[in-house]
Amino acid sequence: MAWMKGPWSWLLAVIWLGFAAAGVMILSEDRTAGGLIIGAALLATGVFCGVRAAVSHVRLTDEGLVYVGYARTRRVRWTQVSGVVVAELESASPVTTVGVSVLLHDDTEIELPALAGFAVAGGNRRLQRLVDAAEQRRLGRG
Repeated sequence: MAWMKGPWSWLLAVIWLGFAAAGVMILSEDRTAGGLIIGAALLATGVFCGVRAAVSHVRLTDEGLVYVGYARTRRVRWTQVSGVVVAELESASPVTTVGVSVLLHDDTEIELPALAGFAVAGGNRRLQRLVDAAEQRRLGRG
């Protein structure tokens, strides 16, 4: 079983936990009703979203691909997968930002933001391992 995660998920987790920290600061400084409401909302939202971003990942199993996303978990059997798409989003040489999605036989595309990240000088070994593993398992060789 392979477990994969991109760098942007960690960055999002840190940003959301920063919102939680701001909520704590507001709660400790502002004792008005508005301060309590805003502080509590920032704290709750920051902790919830930060934890979800931190735990989001993609797992490759013998049965298929399991995507634990920010809002839900989705399982896709290898027999449903027609390919893995790694799309170049932006490029500032030598670093390229990439997005990753799984293409199903019914032409549905499932984005995997937990794997979004960057490739330096045109290569990202972690994403290439995902593409190779998905292709092998989809064809029954893995």
